[in-house]
Amino acid sequence: MTKELIINAAPQGVEIALLEDKKLVELHSEKTDANFAVGDLYLGRVKKLIPGLNAAFVDIGFEKDAFLHYTDLSPMYELS
Repeated sequence: MTKELIINAAPQGVEIALLEDKKLVELHSEKTDANFAVGDLYLGRVKKLIPGLNAAFVDIGFEKDAFLHYTDLSPMYELS
């Protein structure tokens, strides 16, 4: 099975397509005028903890839950 990842980055947004044996399997599209950006602050509720990844999935009100790695918290945060 051959896999291809095609990325189209333009000022209007980014489109990512995953092909398997030249057939489209996944298509992701994000416009630059999206409602969120890296660095924005959100109030959310932890939905799932993933100890093996030191991460959590957080419901912030979008269709998909946000991914939060412990290193994204703060340099002052200590794991116990």
